[in-house]
Amino acid sequence: MVKRRVISECIAAHHVRNAKLLENIVARGASLERERVIDCFFHTISEDAAIAFSAVLQAHGVREISISYSDKADSHPWTVQGSIASSVSHFTSDAQVEHFVRIAAEHDAFFDGWGTSLEDT
Repeated sequence: MVKRRVISECIAAHHVRNAKLLENIVARGASLERERVIDCFFHTISEDAAIAFSAVLQAHGVREISISYSDKADSHPWTVQGSIASSVSHFTSDAQVEHFVRIAAEHDAFFDGWGTSLEDT
């Protein structure tokens, strides 16, 4: 289990990163309120952990989940990627960021971040 201090630091880091991403999205003329497909990325320590965590993510509304391995990664070489329909504003809210960081930590994974396409703006 990940320590509370580490969880708090991870949440704070996501808020800093998200603030910059939101600025960039607004600067490009895209809406933060429009629902769009948001890709989210998590990392786990093993394939078994990735498979188990995928089921957890599905229960939390994440769809189109894929699992991949990178031998260039450090202690968490398995990536779990999925998508969720949400507005950027909602997805980056304090509650939502904390939610994804905490469910990842509860399953010995970590939430690496998100991305979305702005081409349809």
